[in-house]
Parts: sequence; C-alpha cells; structure tokens
Amino acid sequence: MKKNIFLIFFSLLFSSALVYFLVFTWVAVLEKYKHKNNFTNLESLYFHEKYSDQIHHLRGNNWPYEKQNMLWNKEDYLFSTISEFKTDKDNYLIQGDSWAEYMVFKDQIYKSLKDEVSRLNIGLINSGTSSYSPSPMKVQYKILEEDFSIKPDYIISIIDQTDIGDELCRYRHNIIENNDGSVKSIKREFNTGAVMDASKHYNFSRIQLEKKKFINFHITNYYIYKTYHEMKTRVLNIKKFGFKDGGNYKCKFQQIQKYLININNQEKEYFKKRTQEYFDYLVSKKYLKKIFIVTFPHKNHFEGNYKVNVSNIINELNLSPKILHINFNEIIQSDQFQKENIYALNDPASHLNEEAHALYIKKIFKIIKQKKY
Repeated sequence: MKKNIFLIFFSLLFSSALVYFLVFTWVAVLEKYKHKNNFTNLESLYFHEKYSDQIHHLRGNNWPYEKQNMLWNKEDYLFSTISEFKTDKDNYLIQGDSWAEYMVFKDQIYKSLKDEVSRLNIGLINSGTSSYSPSPMKVQYKILEEDFSIKPDYIISIIDQTDIGDELCRYRHNIIENNDGSVKSIKREFNTGAVMDASKHYNFSRIQLEKKKFINFHITNYYIYKTYHEMKTRVLNIKKFGFKDGGNYKCKFQQIQKYLININNQEKEYFKKRTQEYFDYLVSKKYLKKIFIVTFPHKNHFEGNYKVNVSNIINELNLSPKILHINFNEIIQSDQFQKENIYALNDPASHLNEEAHALYIKKIFKIIKQKKY
C-alpha cells in the first residue's frame, strides 16, 4: 500500500514537472507573451488597469495612437480631445461604442469630425469605446466628470443596436450596484478568456516591466494559473448552463447578436431599466443643456433578419424634454439619408463604411444645429 502511494506521488510529481518544463520551453521558444497589445510603460498600464477595474474595459492597446495626425497620451485610452473645451464655446461630449470610437479610429471619419468641429467652432471630446452600452457609459461619464472635470454643454450619446446584447451578456453579471440597485461600477473580466478580457496583457506587461529577471519563469507560472482559471470558468458555466450554452459568458458576436433576433420580456425590461437609469443620470446634470440620443438600424433590419430594434425600445422610455432622439430609422424612411451601399463590406456588426460614416456625422450636427434650442 505504501509502495503504491509512493509511486503515485512520484508519478504525479514527475508529470507536473514535465508539464511545467514543456510550458516553459514553449514560452521560451515562441515568446507569445511579446504581444502588440502589451503596455510599453507602467504609467499607461496602471492607468488602464485602474479604470478597467471600475468600468470593465477601456480602449484596447491596439488602438492606433501611433497615427501621425494626432498626439497621444494615456488619457486616450478613456477619451480623446478633438478640440479643447472653452467657456466661450459650445462644448460637446460624444459617448458610445465603436460607432463613436471609429470617429477617431478611422482616418476619413476623423477628418470629417475635425472639419465639423472647425466649421462649428465647438469644443469636442470623444470617449467612444468598443462594446460600451448604457451601464458602462454611465460609469464612464461619472469618471470623466469627477476625475477629469469634463462638463459638456451637450452630449451626443450613440446607442447602437448591439448595446442590447452587450448590456445583457457582457455587463449584467459584472455590475456592482449602489444600495438603490443602480450601477455603481462594472468589474472587469479576470482571466476568463471572454472578449474584452485584458488580464493577460496586464500580466505580460507587468512581468516584463517590473520583474526584469527570470521573465520566462514568471510567464510560465502565469500561463499555468491562467489556464487553470479559464478552465474553471468554463466548467462552472457548463455546469450552470449546459454544454451548448457553456461558452456564452465569452460574449462573442453571435451571443450579442441573438438579442436582436429575439428578446423575451424580462430581458427587454432589464435593458430598458439600465438605459433609463443612464438617461436619468445625464438629465440630473444641471449644466447639460441638451442630450442627443442617436440610433441607427443595422443591415439585418432592412433584410428582415432582426426583429428587435433599439430605436423602438428607446421610444418606450420616459424621455425628458432635455433629450432629443435622433432616430435614423425615421430619417432613412423619410428619404433624408440613404440606405444603399452604406455598410462596411463583410461586417456582421453593420458598421458604416467610412464615406457613409462621414455623412452620418454631418447629418447629426445638422440636426443638432436645428434642434439645439
């Protein structure tokens, strides 16, 4: 009996050592931890991690701050100043997901935005971040106001169709609530392997910037820990939701998209609750003169594949007179904006192509100019 226990113990010990040696060799040879999304300095790493801990995620480290037409600092992970706020100007903040972020991400769209800012002589900050929806937008606004003293006169809040799925899949289980049930903050992903989980880039960067020595050793330890944690998350979700739906926590596009195909009443009411909460929070800011909510249909709405439209859900909310809904469903139906050849090719998320997005920006500011007062 003792001999068998002894053999089992040393077999496990040998197997563990072999696995560790293989992982260590793999790390040393392939150096996959040297990634373009890693941070190049600790200041940026700490900034990104600090606010991701409050707001789930910031703009990714593959965000093109190398662009020659703009300067970059760590705050660009959270917001970009297109034109500085000044007391003698109308000052605007743009919030939203990738539809807003693309206004600084894509060259032609960025140029169109800059042209509008110059023509209108306004101050403008863009805090658009991929996959944001009303809950993270509320938390983000609070951070912008309290930590960076950003107080716009007007806000352009882009609510995309995918905000429904992002709110329900990506954020609902990560929200930390205030005593009244409202959103206080949103926990980031922690070695789950979910979309927007930046854990590995934080750890890879920290090891290379802080440890300096025995990097392969530290990376190997992290890979083993990361693999264990991701497997644990996967197993717990399979146990809870079954093998078929066990990977839904990763919130890939197919999972986000399904809420536009069909949504039950409980899911719809939850999205309405969080969206109303975000709007009410903005309305409570006395210095905000007007809030412009912008919605736009996806290609699948025109093709009949999507039955759920975020524009219709917003119209069911209790909107303050301080809010104007710029509803591109209605604008397109009244032939005031084209619907042909406007979407990026082979894009399941139905982003506009750069030419159409530039026109979209001009249309928004044209409507704002007419309705601002």
